[in-house]
Amino acid sequence: MKIIAISARSIDYKSAIGLEKRRLYVNGFFSEVAEKAGFIMFPVCSQNGVKEIASMCSGLIIAGRDRDIHPKYYGEKPDNRLEYPIDNYEDELDFKLIEEFEKKDKPIFGICSGLQSLNVYFGGTLKQHIENHASEDTLIKHNISIEKDSFLYSLYGKLSKVNTIHHQAINRVANGFKITATAEDGTIEAIEKGNLIGVQWHPEVDLEYDTFKKFLELCNEYISNFYVEKGDSLRVYTKKLLEEREILDK
Repeated sequence: MKIIAISARSIDYKSAIGLEKRRLYVNGFFSEVAEKAGFIMFPVCSQNGVKEIASMCSGLIIAGRDRDIHPKYYGEKPDNRLEYPIDNYEDELDFKLIEEFEKKDKPIFGICSGLQSLNVYFGGTLKQHIENHASEDTLIKHNISIEKDSFLYSLYGKLSKVNTIHHQAINRVANGFKITATAEDGTIEAIEKGNLIGVQWHPEVDLEYDTFKKFLELCNEYISNFYVEKGDSLRVYTKKLLEEREILDK
């Protein structure tokens, strides 16, 4: 069973005695998705050890979050109507994870703000605020159009309806990425570049197990390609994995 890293999210709060605290968590929907899709979820809470985690895990999920990506990362000033976090804990964690997993050419699946993190990390920009893509009262859905020859097409077909829980969106797409899904108003709903996939909706909320199984297939392809490109036998590859895990244990 594959081990998939997933970025932890955070909530700042005050304790009963007034201490400033931060709670780190993973969206509970991912527990059921991991069980049904067939992978072990490995939450990552800090940048410490990310290089070793990238060696150990088969792929990475950049989860959605409540905090917006600070616009300084794509060369803009904050919109005065919005509140951005004082520190950039989640921004820096996402970018470090993307850096280390991309170095190893391992699959990455960005969800909602995770798609936005992928786009910003590789040089794209965001719209700091859009209307009609989120509701405080209910979970809303809208139609999307999907491009052929994409990660999503075999799962959803040409047209689908997905949830929408975001107020930011991609503005300029990062170089090398192609747009693979759009909403009726033109909002970019998915991008991909090789084994880097991003979607603007939350497939875990609707328990779309097949989407995550498809991502696991990408992880399988990575291992197969590793054998071919490196010319390693299964025995040698297994030895390398064991050596990497010994490093983690030290």
